[in-house]
Amino acid sequence: MTKSSGMFVKINYKINGDNRFQGEHKAKMYKDTAVSKYVLCGGSYFRNRGTIIFHANNFKEAEEIINNNPFVFYEDYSFEILSKNSISLGNKYH
Repeated sequence: MTKSSGMFVKINYKINGDNRFQGEHKAKMYKDTAVSKYVLCGGSYFRNRGTIIFHANNFKEAEEIINNNPFVFYEDYSFEILSKNSISLGNKYH
């Protein structure tokens, strides 16, 4: 999948036994929260880790994505803000 123009937020996470329950609880809370808009998203998933890339319209929206997702409390959580003209999603976890 290739997407061009705009800002992107890349979220990497890893789930281990200690944070699995906490993450499931946070994901349920996130799902139950009223969301005012949809975000274009793509990524890859492996058994206990994954990468998700969101499209953001501006820096403020990128911050909201970074701070308000179910993986933010995971110990192995990281993010990047990408502002390239285009990105291509492969099947490899980084």
